[in-house]
Amino acid sequence: MIYGKPRAIRLNDVTDRIGIRTLIMSQLWQPSRSNLTEAEIDEEEPDAPSVSGGLMLMGAQTRQSEGALRTNWTFRGIRGNGTSVTFRDRSNSLDYGFKPGFSQASIQRHPDFQALLAEYGGYPDNDGQRVLWPATIAGDGTGDGFSSNSDAPTNPMFGVNEFFQMEGTYRFRYASLSLPANILASSGKICTALPGQPPPLIEGRNWLMLPIEYDRWGPVFDITEQYWLSGRGGWPRPVYS
Repeated sequence: MIYGKPRAIRLNDVTDRIGIRTLIMSQLWQPSRSNLTEAEIDEEEPDAPSVSGGLMLMGAQTRQSEGALRTNWTFRGIRGNGTSVTFRDRSNSLDYGFKPGFSQASIQRHPDFQALLAEYGGYPDNDGQRVLWPATIAGDGTGDGFSSNSDAPTNPMFGVNEFFQMEGTYRFRYASLSLPANILASSGKICTALPGQPPPLIEGRNWLMLPIEYDRWGPVFDITEQYWLSGRGGWPRPVYS
């Protein structure tokens, strides 16, 4: 039995790095009798409590609790009335980072490929798709081909047709009252000015912008921009300009 008038209480209230707020309100309540049907429970369930204009109701959950029922309401959005800027936008967000990685590429795309051919005696096979390397190199290290000397050093390039090249993804997340006008037009193109603090580029690399990800939370959009780091020499501008 519940005594007094039950009221909604704040169960949890979290605001993340860009100002997106998650608020959970909770209320214990007593149904009029036991063995109510689903429709009857829905009819008696209390209304969601009033919250600030910057929040949107995302869902509700009702379960047994302390011999009664408890309903939790989850709201998400921003603090305030929904029009005041209480969040981090693209100009000042601190929610960004870089995730490095590696990918396999043909040895023929290595920036020193011609020098490797000359030094280690490599030559393309008949269809030009692979490179054949002698199993050993000449005693003088010139890589002039197979050596008759059984003690000749093993060719370090023997069997090598791929190498690992560095890559990575830079991510930048922020909130906005509206979607970017170029949300699709900018994707798949080379970008030179990235928000936040991306890692400095080396070896002629550049960035390729991916399609923008976003979610709507009340009055704001939760937006994430992502950029792919190119290999040496950069993404080809005739293709991605």
